[in-house]
Parts: sequence; structure tokens; C-alpha cells
Amino acid sequence: MRGLVQHSIRGKVVSTGPETRELSLADLWLVIRKRRVLLLSMALGIGLLAAGYGVERGKRYTATGEIQIQPGSASDLKESLTSALGSGMGSFDDIMESDVRILQSETVLMQVAHTLNLQDNPEFLGAKSPLLHGNLDNLYLRNAIVHTLRANLVVERVPRTEIISIQYKSRSPKLSADIVNALENDFVENNFVSHFNTTARVTKWLTGQMDDLRAVVQKSQDELVDLQRQLGVYALDPQHNLITSEIGDLEKGTSDATQQRVLAEARYRILESMPPDEIQDSGVTPLGTESTLLSTLRAQRDEVAAELAKLRPVYGPNYPQVKQLTAQVASLDRQLTQQEQRIVTQAKDAYSVAQTAEDRAQNLLTSREQQIYGRRDDMVRYMLVSEEYESNRLMYESILSRLREAAVDAGLDAADISLVDLATSPVGPSSAPPLELGLIGMLLGAFGGLGLALFMEKIDTRLRDAHEIQEILGLPPLTMIPQGHWKNRESEVEWAAGPELLRDPRSPFSESFRALRTSMRLSTTSRESKVIALTSCQPAEGKSTVSVNMAAVLAQGGKKVVLVDTDMRRPTVYKRLRLEGGKGLSEVLTGYYTLDEVIQTHESLTSLDVIPSGTVPPLPADLLASDQMTELTRQLRERYDYVIFDTPPVLSVTDPAIVAAQADGLVLVIRQGYCTRRMLVRAAEILRDLDVKVYGFVFNGVDTSLPEYYGYLGYYTYEYGK
Repeated sequence: MRGLVQHSIRGKVVSTGPETRELSLADLWLVIRKRRVLLLSMALGIGLLAAGYGVERGKRYTATGEIQIQPGSASDLKESLTSALGSGMGSFDDIMESDVRILQSETVLMQVAHTLNLQDNPEFLGAKSPLLHGNLDNLYLRNAIVHTLRANLVVERVPRTEIISIQYKSRSPKLSADIVNALENDFVENNFVSHFNTTARVTKWLTGQMDDLRAVVQKSQDELVDLQRQLGVYALDPQHNLITSEIGDLEKGTSDATQQRVLAEARYRILESMPPDEIQDSGVTPLGTESTLLSTLRAQRDEVAAELAKLRPVYGPNYPQVKQLTAQVASLDRQLTQQEQRIVTQAKDAYSVAQTAEDRAQNLLTSREQQIYGRRDDMVRYMLVSEEYESNRLMYESILSRLREAAVDAGLDAADISLVDLATSPVGPSSAPPLELGLIGMLLGAFGGLGLALFMEKIDTRLRDAHEIQEILGLPPLTMIPQGHWKNRESEVEWAAGPELLRDPRSPFSESFRALRTSMRLSTTSRESKVIALTSCQPAEGKSTVSVNMAAVLAQGGKKVVLVDTDMRRPTVYKRLRLEGGKGLSEVLTGYYTLDEVIQTHESLTSLDVIPSGTVPPLPADLLASDQMTELTRQLRERYDYVIFDTPPVLSVTDPAIVAAQADGLVLVIRQGYCTRRMLVRAAEILRDLDVKVYGFVFNGVDTSLPEYYGYLGYYTYEYGK
């Protein structure tokens, strides 16, 4: 059996990591019972907070409205003008995303505030709000209104449709419906006005350009009439059809180039004449082409600027979040500036290219005309002037027709948005009642508490379960000593006269030591043992208390027992038993006193002798490893039935290994909740290398109120109490 126990220490694979066993329902139930206070506290706490939030918030009513975006409903004219200006319509997803952002922009929300006079509405700002009846020009009031609207507003696209859903939640059902309806109407109106104003600016500029075109046509017509008067010609010679066709093609190319140049110049001039902030605010480029990126950047900047305006007066400019928001505003301003400059630069480049193309076409036409004029007579010249006049006239009429249609196009984009459903006052509240919120909070709190409890169990490496210790060591528990005086950590300082089991022989504490005595007598591994060493992993685990009471319970069984305090560094046995500690083991080993001179007999247990540690020597390990210690152990074997060695902690010094070599076996004392898994693994590695029998471990200071020890020693407690 000795070899079997040694194999359980030597052969066991020791792991310093956490135990990787699956969590069973029984383990989960134990965790719940052990951490029941935490679970109940979190469940009740979060439940009360949720219920309190529901009471404080009150009933909330949600109104819903819907609008439809139809980007394909505009006329073909807008598409042709868009292509002529060199910019295409954005994708449908971009358009929908931009409209969602615009619906939540500060500009539209402030229009809603103006429409409904929200600054004077106590249901919106609160009856006790200091901002009530304020001026909308007040920055704080504007920020408060925009923040409140955005906090309760939900604008989202209905998946796979052209519908945008608008929801608003407030304590008043009528206010919720009014805000949704005002937002829908103001958005439609804002969209119409924005497109109309932009197209109107382009139309106005093109009207000015028409005067130049009209002068060109008039000049061509006058020149043609002069030639007719000079020549007296009323018909053209059909022999010159080939030349006429060639010149006509060149003039048509020049006309097309001029038209492209006029449109490109129109786009560039209107963009150049716009202040940057107007380009930004309009949200569109000339002739109704939507500038998706500018709209998106503007909406983002409005959101960040609103948040900055809200935080800067409260926290100051040096607050980290204020600095971050300031940096974001600056970054968005730079992006807006770059985007605006890029649009103007592209328009200028397009205008320059069109101007160059026009000049080349005009030069080519002029060069060809000079060649023809050099070879043909005045009739050919008449034909050229006639073709030029016709070309200029057609160009003028074409642009004039487009100009007239552009005025109609100003309202085409507005027709892209239609109201699907106006919001109606909700009949019932959409928010959960406080009781329901409280129950949900309790449920979430219970789950959160369970997760926290499992996490605490995972990171807590202190050993509280005898079964886990048994798995690490491969050794059986000899007994479990319940909590008594262990609840006070300072019990190691102020000892009462021991042994403790003599004070109340019927207590569970005393019964546990009788169980230890039975285990030692009946176990096949310790039945013939006489010299037993006790040690622990670290100080304050009750090793000396177990040694004293173990020796006492063996002496109560009618055996002759001697307790030897081999802890020469921090001796405590003589203090516990109220004995003289001036002479003891160290004096015997150094030859100052004989064995009989240092032995002291307990006053009430005459079969219990005690040898204190004596004077603290400079080198305790050398004394314990000396031949005198070997001889002393032999003499004690001959005189006593049991020799109990109280040794220092095994992780602190090497003394326990030296003393264990003189003993028949070793008992490890482990205090519940003190020794960690890593400490025990290290102790197991040390014991694995000792050539000594290890009987098992004593689980000390066990809290029998814990679920895993529920009912432990309850039978004896019941009998004694009865």
C-alpha cells in the first residue's frame, strides 16, 4: 500500500492550469447556491432599476408614417441634361441613404420645430424645462430640440422597397403624430424648394447667355441679306452641293462644339458663382444632379457639430471627447472643401476641354472656308453664309427649347417623393409597463449574475472542494474539520489553552478529530505507523492546531503519545498548551539538555507528552538533519505508541522534507479557501520527490454551510444538541 500511495503522488500528472472538466447540472446548481446572494442581488437590483426607469419614463406612444422615393419618375430631359453636364445620377441605394440622412439633419428638424412651435410645447421640452418658451436662435435651445428629436426619431428604409419609414416616440400620442407628419411635409417641401432654386439659378445664367447667341444669329442673318442684295441671287446653284455638304458638316461640328462649350461653361460659371456654403446647403449640383457625397458629408458634419455644441459649453474645449469632436468637424470641413473644389475644378476642366474643342472646330471651319473662298466665286460664299446662318439659328432654337424645358424640370425631382401614409395618433402606448420591465430586468439580472458567478468560480483558484484536492494529489481525505474559531484570522495570535477538543467533546470539531483517529487506526497504510509528521502548504492553515488536537485525541484513546514541535522558526505549540518554551528540541539536539529534561506532560492528559521546539537556532535545518535527530527519533519510537512531528510549511522551507525522512508517514493539512491550486500543485511536486508514505490530507476549516458540504456532521450535531 505504501508503494500505491507513493505512486499516486509520484505518478500523477500535475497540471498548473485550471481543471478542464465539463460543467454538469449538479455543478451549476452548487454554483447557484453558493453565489445565491450575488444572483439575487443582481436580479433584484437590475429589476428595480428597470422598473424605476419604466415609472420615471412613463408611457410612450409611437406614431409611424411612410414616404416613397421614386428616382425614375423624372422626365428624360433631366437625364439628358445630366449627361451633358458630365455627371450621372447616384445609385438608388445612395439616394435612399442620403434621404434618410437628410430626414435626420438639423435643417429639416429645425423646420419641424418652427412649424410646430416646439419651443413653446411643454409636452416636448417638459413642463419644468428652463428652455421652455425660448428663442430658437438660442444655441442651447436649438441643440436641445435637435437632440430630443433625434433621440426619439427612427428613420429607416423598409428592406427591398422604395419606402422610408418614419417613427417618433413621445409621451403624447398627438405630439408623436404631429411631428411625423410635419417631418414628412417639410421634407417634401424642402426637396422641392432645393431643386427648384438650383435649377432656377442655372436657368437665369443660361438666359444671359442667350443674348450672345441671339447676336450671333442676327449677325449671320444680316450678312446673308447683304450678300443677297449684292448678288441679287434668290436661289442656289445645284452644282455646289458637294462643297455645301462638306462645309455643312464642319459647321455642324462647330455648332455641336459650341453647344457643348455653352453647357460646360454654364455648369462652371454657376458653380464658380456659388459660395461654398450654398453649394453645400443646396445638396445638389446645377440642373438637378444630386451631389450624394456633399449631402452625406454635410449630414455627418451637422451631427458632429450638434454633438460638439452640446458638450463644449458643459465640459470645455479641453475635454477629450470635445477635442475628438472638434477634430472630426475640422476633418469634415476639409473634406467638404476638397469636394467642393473638386467639383468646381472638374467643371472648369470640362469647360476648358469644350472651349478647346470649339476653337479647333472653328479653326478647321475657318481654314476650310478660306480655301473654298479662294477657289469659288461669290455664289459659294453666299451658300456658306446661308449655311452658317441656318446652323446658328438651329443652335439658338435648340438651346432656347431646352431652356424652356429646364424651367419645367425644376419641379421634376420634387415629384420623386410622395407621401404614402400620414401618421395618426396611436391608440395605446408602445412602451412596456414598469412591471414588465422589472420582470425582464430581473431575468437579465439573473442571467448576468449567473455569468458573473461562473466567471468568479473560474478565476478563483483557491481550493474549496475536497474532491478537487483529491484529484490533484491522488490522496484520500482523512477527515474534514469544520469551521469554529477559524472564522477569525487573528486566532493564530491569541490562542486559548489547548487542545481545543477538550473544551467541548461533543462538538463537530471534536468529532472530526475522532474520525481522524479512526482513519489512522483502521487504514492499512497507517495502521502500523508510529511516527507521523504533519505539514501544510503555507502558514496559517491550522497545521499546529491539527497537530495538537490529533495528539490529544490519540492520547484520549489510551495511547502514549508525544508531540514534538519541529518548527524551530516559528514555534507555537508551547504557547497553545501553556507550556514552558525555554528549553526543548533544539537544546536536546545541541546537547545542552537530555530528553527527559525537556519533556513536559500535559496537565489534564497525562498520556500526552510534549517536546517544545526550544530556543530558535541559527540553522534549524542542520539540526534536524543531524545524527542526534535520528537518535532522538529512535528513542521516541521505543518510549511512545505515537510520535507526532509538527513541521513548518512545505513550501516555505526544507525542514518538512528532512523531518519526513525520519517519520513513517506524512499528513498534509489544507485549509479551505487559503491554499490555491498552484500552491497545491507545487506541494504535490515536492511530496512526489520524498521517499515517505503520505497517508492523505486533512481538510481544515471547512464551511459546512456551503452547498457541497450541506449536512456534513449534521447527524452528530443533531444528536448532541438533542
